[in-house]
Amino acid sequence: MTFTIPYPSGKRGKVGFCRRFGLNAYYAGKPWPARKRDADELHSMALAAMRKANIPKKLLDCPVKVKFYWDDGLDVDNHAVIGKCVVDAMKGYILHDDRRKWLRGVSHEMWGGGCIRVEILEAQDDRE
Repeated sequence: MTFTIPYPSGKRGKVGFCRRFGLNAYYAGKPWPARKRDADELHSMALAAMRKANIPKKLLDCPVKVKFYWDDGLDVDNHAVIGKCVVDAMKGYILHDDRRKWLRGVSHEMWGGGCIRVEILEAQDDRE
């Protein structure tokens, strides 16, 4: 199961997105109301992307791994906040919740696809 989340258009849009949602903004002490607005917006973006990809609102009956592919100016390890919000948006839509029983792993990789790619893969066994 795969869906994509577009970045804002243009170089300025993508740079603004990275500054706003990158982990460095949170380390800098972003206030709680701003973090809440960010989470709400990222949840909405993820839900819209799942709907656009025709992913039905149906809870999966198996544990999964989520793989993120990023194509922006952030270092790969600065995507934790965005990834967390996208996974949170999946809860109640395709994931029961993000406990170990249902979510076995999250990975972040870089790619050149021009958007955020999210893959949901069935975890093969308890070691994965």
